[in-house]
Amino acid sequence: MADEVEFIEGSHADAEKIVKLIQQLEFETDTIQFDAAIHDYSVEQIGKNLDLIKESPTNFLLIAKYGDQPIGIVTLIETPNYEQRAELGVGVLQEYWHNGIATVLVDEAIYWASNFSWLTSIWLDVLESNQYAVHLYKKIGFKPKKSLIDDQGRKIINMELSFNQPDE
Repeated sequence: MADEVEFIEGSHADAEKIVKLIQQLEFETDTIQFDAAIHDYSVEQIGKNLDLIKESPTNFLLIAKYGDQPIGIVTLIETPNYEQRAELGVGVLQEYWHNGIATVLVDEAIYWASNFSWLTSIWLDVLESNQYAVHLYKKIGFKPKKSLIDDQGRKIINMELSFNQPDE
């Protein structure tokens, strides 16, 4: 790659490009799902949400940029009804797969979560057939918790990474 990939927290100014990245990721693969409500928000609303995420002790968003274009994203979103527990989501444009970008994104999210957040664990669901991702998550330290079947009949592995709990 002629230019280096840069990893930065998403901000209001990135909103439109992040929306386009998400649309492209949804088009390229069915292994990643974004909250359908994102399509109902204006770019301005998404920008404001990005600014709020930057201030949150339990939510995180990092983008990988190649030149001026976002090519990957990782999010940690606190799980409703489970304080201090967040779902991890990661996606990289197909053209950039197998270059270590997803690994860096996930590593950075874990570093943020374990050093700067109020989170005590991160969880994710991954298709059992996506062995590359399953291997990556296990290598990083995620532990399989349970198996599920999604609404399309595919086998899903629910995985979790817990951090050291502070003394009570």
